[in-house]
Amino acid sequence: MKKFLYLPFAGAMLLASNGLAQCSVDIAADTVTVYFGYDPMACTDLAAVGAGEGDLAYAWSNGATVATITACDTASTWYQVTVTDTTGCMAMDSVFVNVVDVRCGNNNNKVLVCHIPPGNPANAHTICISENGVPAHLAHGCVLGACAPPAGPDSLGTEGELQIRVSPNPMSERATAVVRSTVSQRVTLSGVDAAGRVVHVLYEGQLDAGEERAIYLASDELPEGARMVWLRLQGASGTTVRQALVIGE
Repeated sequence: MKKFLYLPFAGAMLLASNGLAQCSVDIAADTVTVYFGYDPMACTDLAAVGAGEGDLAYAWSNGATVATITACDTASTWYQVTVTDTTGCMAMDSVFVNVVDVRCGNNNNKVLVCHIPPGNPANAHTICISENGVPAHLAHGCVLGACAPPAGPDSLGTEGELQIRVSPNPMSERATAVVRSTVSQRVTLSGVDAAGRVVHVLYEGQLDAGEERAIYLASDELPEGARMVWLRLQGASGTTVRQALVIGE
């Protein structure tokens, strides 16, 4: 995910003989995930690898001036880094830190885990357990967070009679969910939190076969502090779920 900017001193464009910039910076991943509420996986190191002439100066969007920073966010956010070499050449890169809130329990002192029974993945279900019990579950193939389908690409897809597209995803203040049914049926589109609770009914009504309907989702309709929501589309033919990420301010 390398990005280049050509901003040398005195307005002279510094290019190598092959036409490429003389400086660059790269963060290995486009997106990394941390789990708020489970300390061993609540932080991640973001390492920027720069190249250029002489000593390199690093400037992160959070004010840090070193090559590697540690992110322990409680809300999903973007990080940008700019590298400047001694010739004045500048390069930038960015990474999205996806924060999954796995806290649960009356005092938010337990951890959500998707329990996947060995040999029976179809019976996966969400459990709320103490942090001490998490390593054993992860060792057996369970995963942190509620059992829910991951966010797929923003396309309606070709499988299933109920389909959802969410854009933009991740979202900031607003997103649009386009729902479609290949058969005529009455459907309900709901926002569901990580614990499976319905937080908002977005649409309830009839969809004709092949009809598409756009429904708007506003972040202020979600519970305060929510950073992830599952849009659940239900009808007589079944249920489809799409995950949406909410970027914190």
